[in-house]
Amino acid sequence: MKSTTFPLNISPLNSIWQSSLGDAEHSKISYFNLNNALLDEVLRIQQLGLVIWSPDSDEYGLLLGDLQNVCGWSNDYLKNVGPEAFLSHLVSSSFKGLCSLIKYMNTYLMSISESQLPHFKAIYDYELIGKDGKIRRICQENSIFTLDKNSKVQYFLSCISNISNVKRDGKQHLFLTGASKEMLLEIDQLTNDCTELQLLTTRELEIAKFMGKGLQSEEISELLSIALTTVYKHRQNILQKLKMQDTNEALHLLKTLKMI
Repeated sequence: MKSTTFPLNISPLNSIWQSSLGDAEHSKISYFNLNNALLDEVLRIQQLGLVIWSPDSDEYGLLLGDLQNVCGWSNDYLKNVGPEAFLSHLVSSSFKGLCSLIKYMNTYLMSISESQLPHFKAIYDYELIGKDGKIRRICQENSIFTLDKNSKVQYFLSCISNISNVKRDGKQHLFLTGASKEMLLEIDQLTNDCTELQLLTTRELEIAKFMGKGLQSEEISELLSIALTTVYKHRQNILQKLKMQDTNEALHLLKTLKMI
C-alpha cells in the first residue's frame, strides 16, 4: 500500500505536552552513553527499535535497532531531523488520533504518585508513512527514562515495533498502566471519538492467554476445572469488551498492547 506524505501542523501536539508537563528546566542531552553493540544487534534481530526522546524538546537522545525496517525511516535520518519531523510522516487520521490519545496519556500520567512513576507504561498505535511511501502500523511502548528536578518527565524510553499484521483499520488504541487503575482507550478515526473500553477480568485475561497459546475451549475448561459453558461465556465477554467479532484479532490486539 502506497501513499504520499501529508502536510501536518504538529503545534497542537507540542502544546499538549508543554501545557501538561510545564516549563521545568531542561537538561539538554545530545546523546546518551548507551550505545551497546550487543543490544543493538538483538533489537535488529527482533525487528524492534529503541528510542529515547524528550516530550518538550525536538531531539532524540538515542536510537537503536534497525528503524528503517521497523518504521520506514533510517536511524540517521531520525537522529538528524528529530521527533517533529517523525510526526510529520504520520497519516493525517493517525496524527489527529494521537493528539487525542496523548491528552489522556498526560492526564493519566499527572495522576500518578511519585512512587508509581517507575511503573508507568503507555502503549499505543498509529500509522506512519515510510520513505518508500508504504503505510505501516506502528506500536509504541513508552516508559519513563528520566525525571527533572521537579519530578516531571524529562525523557521517555520507547520500544517501537511494526504491527501491520493487526487489522484495525479506522481505529487506534492506548493502554495505560502504572496507577491504581489501568485504562484501555479506543479512537474512532472517522469521528475522532474516544471510548474507554471495559478492562478484562483476571479470569478473562487468563483464558485469553490460553487461547493465545492455541488451546481449545475444551482444554481450557479441563485445565481450569470450570464448565465449558463458562469458558464460552468468558470468550464472548472478551469480544464484547474489546468491541470485536473476530477472536484472532482480539488476541492480536491483546498481545500488541502487552495485556497477555
